[in-house]
Amino acid sequence: MNFTNYLHTLKYHLLFTILMIGLQAAAQDRDKEFKLQYDSNDVVLESNFRKIYVLDSRNDTTHYGIIQKGFLGKSAKVIANPALEEQLQRYLETITQTSQNSDTLLLQIRRLSFSEIGGGIKEKGFFNFRANLYQKKGNYYFPINHIDSSFQVSGLDVSNKLLKKGSYIIDSFIRTNLAAQISSPESLSIHDIKNIDYKEKEQLPLYSAEHLVDGIYLDYESLKFQKPNHHLADKRDSKGRIKYYYYTNDKGKIVKLKDSQIYAIVDNDETYISTNYGYYPLVMQNDEYYFYGLVDENSTNIFVSASIGSGFGGGMVGIGMGSAPNHVKKYKIKIDHLDGNFEKIHPVTD
Repeated sequence: MNFTNYLHTLKYHLLFTILMIGLQAAAQDRDKEFKLQYDSNDVVLESNFRKIYVLDSRNDTTHYGIIQKGFLGKSAKVIANPALEEQLQRYLETITQTSQNSDTLLLQIRRLSFSEIGGGIKEKGFFNFRANLYQKKGNYYFPINHIDSSFQVSGLDVSNKLLKKGSYIIDSFIRTNLAAQISSPESLSIHDIKNIDYKEKEQLPLYSAEHLVDGIYLDYESLKFQKPNHHLADKRDSKGRIKYYYYTNDKGKIVKLKDSQIYAIVDNDETYISTNYGYYPLVMQNDEYYFYGLVDENSTNIFVSASIGSGFGGGMVGIGMGSAPNHVKKYKIKIDHLDGNFEKIHPVTD
């Protein structure tokens, strides 16, 4: 090989190495590490536990949400590094001075999600955490406590605030229960815990009733317990299309309801969920309620109070894709059985 060919070969090897390093750095840059933050000097004097295990019962266990990273607001997955269970075991060993016994604590994560929307000075960050704590005795688990918490922060750059606040909520939940007594004599197997959703649904009329009650439901609580806020009444145009829903007040006056005030409509055993882009029919699959509708693809989940606002739909059953902005896509969306919030499952193309 002459010297010129050698230089060309060396150049190609160098360019390939630089490219691979760049790709690796870019991949790493797409992730945001979550490390549990806590005061290591704030020691729990007495604890019932020396070990902690994590049971992650979320649908997607590959990350803990998506936030914006850097000045340009690039999306980054929140990844625990090291693994969350390893971090929590180290945390437990750090903050406990003595332990009354050597029991094991089981943390069942049912929702743990960081998310952000917007950019620049309009960034909003959300943290949502649902979890159960159990004390392990032999092959059985005894409930200690549970949490269903959410937090919102806004500002110029909310990522670090969000991760810090999330750490505080997790830390407080575990710390305050280290010396707690078993809250219920009920013992559960690991199979029971993994299927805790089904056990809860057995107590809810929305899931157990043979037929749903017709009516207008202003929030999920009313739908969950099958107690409509108003009788089903609507105003239609000359072609029979629904213009709006209404109710008659105590004075006999007709009061028009905005779509943003309505969570769901039940009509002859058909349930329609109210969203920012119209009404979509609920379908049950494997004991879960889903709908197929338009959402912002940049959001992790959609959290609602009544519906998620008024918008393009306006009383119709869904809308066409051409009516929505480019960042709005069609998804399969699950209804959370406890609070009625919407959880994106996967995009659909039809």
